[in-house]
Amino acid sequence: MKFTNIAVISMMSFLLVACGGESSSSAPVPVTPVVEEPVTLEESEEEPEPELDPNAIYDTTAELIAAKSFLLKQEYELLVSYNTNNNRSAYLSVCTEFTEDQDIIKVNYNSCLLRTSIESNYAGKLTVSNDKNRLVMAIWYLDDIKKPRYEVWENNSDVKGEKTFKVN
Repeated sequence: MKFTNIAVISMMSFLLVACGGESSSSAPVPVTPVVEEPVTLEESEEEPEPELDPNAIYDTTAELIAAKSFLLKQEYELLVSYNTNNNRSAYLSVCTEFTEDQDIIKVNYNSCLLRTSIESNYAGKLTVSNDKNRLVMAIWYLDDIKKPRYEVWENNSDVKGEKTFKVN
């Protein structure tokens, strides 16, 4: 039985070696290189921007049309500065939620992006949510706390470059 096992194993080994891979003397298969043709861009006239209807109702988001100037950013940076000539101590608040009724402004101070006290001038940057297009600055002079000064800023999205909320 030993002899039979050795004979079978030897024959299997011989068959595996004899039926092995390809020989190295076969000719290589020629490879054809892929030639890409250069793409030429045709100069075309700019497509006119479609008319935007702010009250339009769409069935799907595929139908939405945005102005070319609209950036799909969640936030924008706003440079805020307050300059005073008389160096009055004050408390500044820049808030997003407020109402205007004639000459009366009511501010929701829970919506403030900035709250700081100042001794003279102030300059800083705020990150504002892209859906906030109007802000109010409430200036509380510490020597006359009952009469705050309000300044309203509106985002002009057509202006390119840095956005600034400057109060003098």
